[in-house]
Amino acid sequence: MYTISSKLYHQLAEHLVEQVGEKGYYSGKFEFEFEGVLCEMILSAVIYRQKKPDSWATACAVEDMIPVWWEFHTFIDGDEVLNDLSFNELRGYIKSLL
Repeated sequence: MYTISSKLYHQLAEHLVEQVGEKGYYSGKFEFEFEGVLCEMILSAVIYRQKKPDSWATACAVEDMIPVWWEFHTFIDGDEVLNDLSFNELRGYIKSLL
């Protein structure tokens, strides 16, 4: 079992916020490498944003993501390894980016 570290949670949260952009709903897949581990996220989620603080703001920060469906795969040397990702814990890291 591959244990998801706080550093990986943080990096995944940053990737997700970047992928979501200004959307109110996200459905997609992306991959990235983390310390020799290939990580693949498949996600469909409703995106909640902060209220616009000023009228000049073009986009508001992502405040929360509520998943409709998600999968997180980890591969080491080409072989998939089970992991212990908790989307609820990931949401905490997303909120910490505010």
